[in-house]
Amino acid sequence: MINKFNLHYLILPMLASISIVSCKKDANVGYQEENLSTNAVSIENGYLKFRDQKAFDSIGTIVSNYSPKQLDEWENSFKGFTSYRNLYNKIQEEYATVNDSDAFRLFQKKYSEMITIKADSSITFKFGTPYSAIFMNTKGEFKVGDQFRKYTKENSLMLYTGVQKNESELKSTSNVTVVPIKRMLMATKNALSLAPPPGQTFNNGMLSQKLFYNGDNKRRLYVELWYEYTPSEHVITYGSSRLYFVVLQELKKTFGGWRSNETDYYSNGCNLSFGTRFNTVPVGFNGSFQALQGVTGPIIYNMPSFLDECSAVVGTARFTTGGVPDAPTIYY
Repeated sequence: MINKFNLHYLILPMLASISIVSCKKDANVGYQEENLSTNAVSIENGYLKFRDQKAFDSIGTIVSNYSPKQLDEWENSFKGFTSYRNLYNKIQEEYATVNDSDAFRLFQKKYSEMITIKADSSITFKFGTPYSAIFMNTKGEFKVGDQFRKYTKENSLMLYTGVQKNESELKSTSNVTVVPIKRMLMATKNALSLAPPPGQTFNNGMLSQKLFYNGDNKRRLYVELWYEYTPSEHVITYGSSRLYFVVLQELKKTFGGWRSNETDYYSNGCNLSFGTRFNTVPVGFNGSFQALQGVTGPIIYNMPSFLDECSAVVGTARFTTGGVPDAPTIYY
């Protein structure tokens, strides 16, 4: 069980992408939607620029109701912008055609800087996080207000202001905040739920990962819980936290590895509470999600951001797919 610290803040309705799904709204909405207008988000030098943190959070809420096609149309409205989500999906489609060792070696050489190929030949993100991939360009960049946010291949998020810099320039620049991104790359075992030491908060990245197989072991299902915290630019204000599930089913192919496949995804209900360092008001999220049919993962079930660093996750969740229909409830 993840530590039961004080619980806090309104939990907002979940959204989904890389393929997007919407939820049954069993929680109250505590903010106003932001119009997807040029004063809220625009494109500069190949990256998206959000007017401020409120605009970034509100736009994330709007796209929660988008279908995959609508999300692509939203991205295409920014001429000159290609998201890492878009690139990763195309790489994933190309990987599905790889069927021999020579083709695999060519694929590996072509995309070694853009994806990570795990020991079981499945692929995952090289940098960034499942949520940030929606908004960042293929270099890992986007901007919120005056603050640049750049995800690096060293699994870090760099926050800075001033002129746009590449990764090598940032390494020799002062006044850069570096937030490590913790990953768990597991192939065969369920991960235990993680908890920070008493009185502390979670590290950014994957908090837990569960792995389930179907009866004949030819399909498997990952259910991951991710956490992202963005420090505030101002010492006197709190930063912003976000938690979300990433669900991925993979089909075992005859050519020596696991590949993402098209399948149906289902939510069988989530009942979660979250805590932060200083607030004592217990608030939770209790809801389920619409079935999503014929989608290639990963799928994100996301909760828009809330103030302060998270120090507790308590509750249950269950997700299944067409290929792994009997995945059990997860307890946190």
